[in-house]
Amino acid sequence: MAHLFVALFLIIFGLNVLFGLSIPIWVSGLLALIGGVLLLLERFGMRIGGR
Repeated sequence: MAHLFVALFLIIFGLNVLFGLSIPIWVSGLLALIGGVLLLLERFGMRIGGR
């Protein structure tokens, strides 16, 4: 799940840089924050939902 948020962040950030899209910076920041937190939780063995 964390990799999905990181991938979305990278795609949105890359499109924003390459094509000058007017995506607010807080959208990129929020995706990066969620992805980072989920990666840390997965790294230390904590799981949210699932089995």
